[in-house]
Amino acid sequence: MKKSILILLICAINTLNAQTTIDVVETTFKVGSIGEEEFYYGFAAGDILIFNFEEKDNKELKEIEIIELPNSTKFADFKSSSVIDKRITIQNTGVYMFRFNNGSIKPRICKLKIQRIPASDETKNFNTNWEWKTIHDTTYVPYQEDSLVGYEVINYTETIKELKKTERVDDMILDKTQRVHSYLSDNSSYTYLRVDLPQNIKEAYREEKVIAWAYWIGVGEESSKSYAENVKAFGNLASEVATIYGSPLAGVAVGAISQLLVPTKGEDVQYAFIADFQNVQAFLAGQTYYQFDKGKGIAAYGKNSSRLNGTFYIGLHNDNNVLGIDANVKIVVIKEIKTYQDVEYQRQRNEPKYITLNKKRAIVK
Repeated sequence: MKKSILILLICAINTLNAQTTIDVVETTFKVGSIGEEEFYYGFAAGDILIFNFEEKDNKELKEIEIIELPNSTKFADFKSSSVIDKRITIQNTGVYMFRFNNGSIKPRICKLKIQRIPASDETKNFNTNWEWKTIHDTTYVPYQEDSLVGYEVINYTETIKELKKTERVDDMILDKTQRVHSYLSDNSSYTYLRVDLPQNIKEAYREEKVIAWAYWIGVGEESSKSYAENVKAFGNLASEVATIYGSPLAGVAVGAISQLLVPTKGEDVQYAFIADFQNVQAFLAGQTYYQFDKGKGIAAYGKNSSRLNGTFYIGLHNDNNVLGIDANVKIVVIKEIKTYQDVEYQRQRNEPKYITLNKKRAIVK
């Protein structure tokens, strides 16, 4: 019987020791205007945390919060002036933050008391103070790296497309005699010719484009004789132009000839260079129309180096009341032709040589 009483007495003493309340902190502090105060204390797993708080003048705090670091809220209260004997069972050993937030423009004077009841004698002397410790955890990660050990000379052949030759040629794209009836004839004294300039060509090894063109517009036999004399005079020129090009109009187009022989007597013709067919129709109807060149004469010539592609029209008009005329129109274009070829060159280059090394990289956390 005495033995049983002794065992019960020992158990009661152990239970009493386990329920010993230990003060962690008891303090009075001030939370400033629209401010915040924080306290940090450590607790052991199994502890019972006892939390008491009171505002001195019974004024409310905006927020009171107990957080298990880093971010687990264990208790929160809003617009509170006191918290009496709040108990929280600590699940994990760690640091806990006690946060007091004042939303008022007036400071708050607060009393705080924090206690703990250890779970056993082993944690009775647990140190609730805390400090930051930086622990370096170094691991080594294997990796491979290419290391330069030298250069090797490589001989190779490089093929480059280069310009082989540039030449200019002339091409008479229009040589036509057009009847233009008299003004009082039953037929219209207005007519036109269509001119299609050659399209540019761009191939892998050949490029061809129009760079200028020249025209001759003459009436009747007098004009034909004058042009024949121009051809003869051009052939007798002791110049490079005469050996390259085949007509005096080519010389006009490239600017090598500034004047041609024209007749001084005979019937004349009015002419106009018209950009599109809509303006041709206006021209035929005797209405206002757009033109980019015009003139009148027994014979006329000129050049153009700006309008080099597409189609245009030449309008002809005879203002003679009774005599119809035959107008001869010649157009010569100058083409620039570029020819390319592949040329091989022997080259050298320095090619780097590498070996692969196995290394380890230290990673510190």
